[in-house]
Amino acid sequence: MNKKMKNYAYVIVGGLLFGLTINLFLMPLGLYNGGFTGIAQILSNWVISIFKLDPQIKISGIMTFLINLPVFIFAFKRLSKNFVILSLLTIIAQTLAMSLVPIPTTPYIQDIFVSILVAAFIGGYGVALAFKGKGSAGGLDIIGIYQSQQNKGSVGKIYLVVNSLIYLYCFIFYDFQIAVYSLIYSTIFAFTLDKFHHSNIEVSVMVFTKNTNLKSIINTELVRGATHWQGYGSYTGDPQEIFVTVVSQEEVPALKAIIKSHDPQAFFIITENLKVVGGFEKRLI
Repeated sequence: MNKKMKNYAYVIVGGLLFGLTINLFLMPLGLYNGGFTGIAQILSNWVISIFKLDPQIKISGIMTFLINLPVFIFAFKRLSKNFVILSLLTIIAQTLAMSLVPIPTTPYIQDIFVSILVAAFIGGYGVALAFKGKGSAGGLDIIGIYQSQQNKGSVGKIYLVVNSLIYLYCFIFYDFQIAVYSLIYSTIFAFTLDKFHHSNIEVSVMVFTKNTNLKSIINTELVRGATHWQGYGSYTGDPQEIFVTVVSQEEVPALKAIIKSHDPQAFFIITENLKVVGGFEKRLI
């Protein structure tokens, strides 16, 4: 399977998984997701109440798709078209899952906290798959990425503001318990997404090699910088080049392949859980 088809598979499966968690775990508990999906849930309740529709009717999926459309139209001219198309596929898959999969009348898992954990884990993994496929879950992801590229804000800040308004609404108009459990779900979901979203995790790699061209190859193929100096083996006294580079966790397999193909005897150390400040380029799309 080529890279393009893999990306299609990632975003479609990711959208389906996320949509399934909404219908199978959140809806039976009466809980609300964050972002555009949470807004769609609230709007769906309004539509059902105003037009006196059957409460069992499933329109949250369609509503999610509709409120995402203006964002996709806006982003199509301003962001990578491939990113927008892949994100649209994610939303279509999510919409289909939310529209076609029946919502259980009673929760599959009776313990509400365990149900939240399962939903957050599966849903977070699904959205991480969409990011792995070079797409997104649409909505606030697209707005946040655009704002980040324009240096006008971050994805995290936008999520914080919108989700705070959603859960404040739940607290005022629904129930305190619903608001609290929805907030807990959203927090665990965000934590899970961060752990699976490898493009958003930086690692430091220190390489010891006798191939002085290796750093230049990494500059060219990964388009990542490096800082280098000369060192000596304490046992042999032989000179060797040492360099340090910072990459995303998603780029580590490609970096390993480059090192092994150009110097099979090279030694390298990978340090995770970094906080990088400064000119490091995050490649989220």
